[in-house]
Amino acid sequence: MHTSDKTQFTSADVVADVSLALALAQTRPTGEAADSLRQRLRGYIGVLADPADTYADGLGDSRAKDIAVNTVRHARAVALDPVTDPAANMRLLAKSTDSLFRYAAAVRQWPPQVCPPDSPACP
Repeated sequence: MHTSDKTQFTSADVVADVSLALALAQTRPTGEAADSLRQRLRGYIGVLADPADTYADGLGDSRAKDIAVNTVRHARAVALDPVTDPAANMRLLAKSTDSLFRYAAAVRQWPPQVCPPDSPACP
């Protein structure tokens, strides 16, 4: 369900794209299809980063919190990185997406609520 609206995706989309990215990272993933996959992974990171931050903040002062905070920070940086090594970049985007996906799910803010304009079912 990939659309131009970055919030229009499902959990299955994320899982499938992470798996595909990790498989492609075993090769030299270049070209239009790989670029499109990278863009989707960056979109997931953009959507999942704030809920993942919420998860990290709720951990209290601990090593786990430090790891989660740094994971979110690193994921945001990876999403902005230029592609110099296609395989490494694909792997980092996939792993970052996977981590943020798990953190966001832990705070029950996933999937984000997406409503059509003027929908009576949404606030």
